[in-house]
Amino acid sequence: MYKLSRNGESLGMTEALTYIKTAANGCYVLCPEPEASGIVFSGVIYHLPGRPELAGADTVAVEVVDAGAEIEKTATTNGIVFTTMAEAGNIDDVTAAEHADLFSPWAYPVNYTAGQIRRYTDGKLYKCLQAHTSQADWTPDTAVSLWVSISDPAEEWPEWSQPQGAHDAYEQGAKVSHNEKHWTSDVANNVWEPGVYGWTEVTD
Repeated sequence: MYKLSRNGESLGMTEALTYIKTAANGCYVLCPEPEASGIVFSGVIYHLPGRPELAGADTVAVEVVDAGAEIEKTATTNGIVFTTMAEAGNIDDVTAAEHADLFSPWAYPVNYTAGQIRRYTDGKLYKCLQAHTSQADWTPDTAVSLWVSISDPAEEWPEWSQPQGAHDAYEQGAKVSHNEKHWTSDVANNVWEPGVYGWTEVTD
């Protein structure tokens, strides 16, 4: 596999290179690698370093790489970017939950900061509510003052969890299960318990 880059920026990868040179009439023609002045990649002509110049063509570096390693590297980088954006609030919780495998598992003792997202053994994602050093008995599914569950998008009626403030309050229209009943939120920024205020029971 060949990796192409220009001025240090990756252009992409290809399994085979299309070599070209300038013919006597000034047109570009295909040719073997030893005679080439450049290549064609994604419909664009590029000049190869150390070869006769191609008018108006940018110079591109060509590197032979292991395709599997490059794909894995790209996937890892993309995963880091995704989790960072999710923790910054730039990706909604539902989308984050659809890619739970990208997030690191919860562990202890670890210093966690508010906003960090971790995957627990139940397969769900949990967002840290306040900075703390994790302990064995402060698991995300039980330490509701420290962690809030990011609902599984496949779960229509996730179990209600007591919000700790505006940052994890339920939106209007949110669906939850509580005391073996289904409820929908009547108000925005809902921090009340279903059955007490702000919720309507849904019956079949």
